[in-house]
Amino acid sequence: MYRKFTTEFIDLPDFNLKSMKKVNENWIAVLEPTPRSYICPLCFKKSQNHERKRTRTLCHRWIPSWGTLYVEVPVYRQRCNDCNITWGITWQGIPERGKATEPFKRIVVEYCHKKSIELASKETGIPYSTVERWYYDTDLEPLPDSHTHSSPEEICIDEFALKKGHQYGLVLLDAKTGHVWQVSEGRSRKKIQYALEQWPFKQTPKVVVTDLAPGMSKTVRSIWPKANIVADKFHVLQLLIRSLNNARKLSGRWATKHLNIRHQQRLLLSKPNQLSNHELEQLSHWLEEDKRLEGLYQALQAFRRVYESPNREVAKRNFNLWIEHYYYHGPSVLKRISKTFLQWKTEILNYFTFRLTNAPIEGTNNLIKTIKRRAFGMRNLKRFAIRIRRECKHP
Repeated sequence: MYRKFTTEFIDLPDFNLKSMKKVNENWIAVLEPTPRSYICPLCFKKSQNHERKRTRTLCHRWIPSWGTLYVEVPVYRQRCNDCNITWGITWQGIPERGKATEPFKRIVVEYCHKKSIELASKETGIPYSTVERWYYDTDLEPLPDSHTHSSPEEICIDEFALKKGHQYGLVLLDAKTGHVWQVSEGRSRKKIQYALEQWPFKQTPKVVVTDLAPGMSKTVRSIWPKANIVADKFHVLQLLIRSLNNARKLSGRWATKHLNIRHQQRLLLSKPNQLSNHELEQLSHWLEEDKRLEGLYQALQAFRRVYESPNREVAKRNFNLWIEHYYYHGPSVLKRISKTFLQWKTEILNYFTFRLTNAPIEGTNNLIKTIKRRAFGMRNLKRFAIRIRRECKHP
C-alpha cells in the first residue's frame, strides 16, 4: 500500500519506485525505469544499453511546512551496433539538464501566485533568479491561447497606471469569464489604436464596455465599427457623485472630523432604502439647510431610478425626462453633466440592452495594484502582463 501510494504521488509514468532513503534529513525516492526496448532512430532496430552506474538527483515535489522530496534516476545511454551511433535517453518529466523535474517547477510556479517571487524563493529554498526564470517561462506553464478558445463577444476595456502620472497600460478583458486576454502599453489614442489592432482573435467583439473617456470610444469606433459601445454605469453615476461631494465640501455647516465626514458621505451616497429612519431624518434636516446640496442629491437619486428601468424603451423615456428637467431648470453643474449625458446617450442606453458594466475589470485593477505593491513596482511590461494573466481567472 505504501509503495503504491508513493508511486502515484511521484507520478512519473516512465519509472517504478525501487526504494526510499533518507540523506541529511531529506527523503530521496530511488527510481528505476520501466523495462522496455529502445529503438535506434536510424535503422529502427533494438539498441544496446551501456552499463553506467551514474545517477542524477533532482527536486521533484515540494510540500509547504514539510519540505522537498527528491528523486534519484539512472543515466541511460544507448548504442546501436549496426549504425554505430550512441544517444542519451530522455524521460517524461525529467529534463536533460538541471536539478529539478518539470512537476517541481510547476509546483513552485503555482506557489508564486498571490505572493511575491522573493517570498516564494525563501520558503522553497530555490534561488530568486531561478524562481523568477521559471515563473516567466511561458513554455513551462503556457498561457491560454487564442487559437484554442472561441472569440469573446463581450469585452471590457480600461487603463491602469504602471507609474502614476508617467506610464500607463491598457487591459482587454472577457466580460463573461473575467480572463485578461491582452495587456498593452499606453493611454494615448495611437497606442489604444495599436492595442486594438493587435487583438489576438480574428473575430472582433460585438460589445465593448468602457468608461467616459472620449478618446477610448472614438478609437473603438474607428477600429471596430460594428461593435456596440456601453458606457459603464459606475462612471456615469460618478459624475453626479463627484459634484455632490464637491458641494458637500463647500457647505460650511458640515463637520470637519474624519469620522463625521465618512458618516456624511455614507448618508449622501447611499440609497434611501439602505438608511435607517434616524439617518433619514438626519439627512433631510441637513438637506433643508443647503438647497444646492439638496438639488444635487435629488438629481443623483433621479438618475439612479433611470437605471432601475425594466427595459430600454422605459429607460429612454426616463432619461429624456431627466435631461429636460435638469438641463433647463437645474444649476450650472447639472447643465454641464446633462450635456455630457447627451453626448453619451446611445452608449448609456446600450446598458439596458446588454446589461454589462466594467465591474470585472475594476476588480482586475485592484489585483494589478496588489501585484505592484508586492513587487514594489513592475518596470517590465511584458513580465507584468504575464503576471496579470496568470493571476486572473482563466477561461
